[in-house]
Amino acid sequence: MKTLQFSLLAISFCLLSSFYSVGQYSEGKKYLEGSFGIGKVSVKNPAQSDALSSNLNITYGKFVTKSKARFWTFGFSQSATERSLEYNEKNSQYRFSVGLGNEYYKQIFGNLGIYGRLQGNLNVGNSSKSIKDDFTPSNNEDTNTFSSGVTFGGSGGVSYFVNKKLALVVPIVSANVFALEFSQSTNEKIMSTFKSNYISYNISPTINLNLGIGIRYVF
Repeated sequence: MKTLQFSLLAISFCLLSSFYSVGQYSEGKKYLEGSFGIGKVSVKNPAQSDALSSNLNITYGKFVTKSKARFWTFGFSQSATERSLEYNEKNSQYRFSVGLGNEYYKQIFGNLGIYGRLQGNLNVGNSSKSIKDDFTPSNNEDTNTFSSGVTFGGSGGVSYFVNKKLALVVPIVSANVFALEFSQSTNEKIMSTFKSNYISYNISPTINLNLGIGIRYVF
C-alpha cells in the first residue's frame, strides 16, 4: 500500500510540474537506469511467518530515434520465508535475468512522457524448501529446484525529467505473453531421494498492475 501511495504521489508531482521543460530524449542519447527494493514482513499470529525479499534491476539503453530506444537489462530477485507451526518450514528462492528489448517513448508535454516496452528475458534461478519436525522425523524433507527459461512480455509507465541528466521512471503495468521453463527438482526424505524434470510453457497473456519508481541517468 505504501508503494502504491508513493507511486501515485510521484505521478501527481510529475503532472503538476511538467509545464517547465528541462530535458528530453533525442537520437543518440543513452541512459542508465536502476531500481532497488527490499522488504520484510513479520506476522507472529497465527502462522508465525517471516518474509524477507529484495530485488535489483539495472538497464542500459540507447535511443536510435527520439521515440525509440534499444535496451539491455539485468535483474536479480531474492526472497525467504519461515513458518513455525507444529513444525518449522523454511523457503528461499533467487533468480537472475538478462533481457533485450525495445522502448517506445512519446512526449506528452513539458518534462512528462509515456513509454512502452517489448522485452525478452533469459532467466536462471533456484528455490529450496526445508521442513524440520522434531516430533515426527518422517515428515522431514528437503527440496531443491533449479530452473531456467525464457519469457516475452511488455511493460509501460511514465517518464519525467527532473533536469537534463536525471529522469524518474514510474512503471505502471506489466504483461506476460509467453514463458517457457525447464526445472529440475530433488526431494530428499528419510531413506529416499526423488528426482524429477519438468518442462512447462504458458502462452496465456496476463496484465498486472506493477507500480514502482526508478531513477534514470541520461547522457
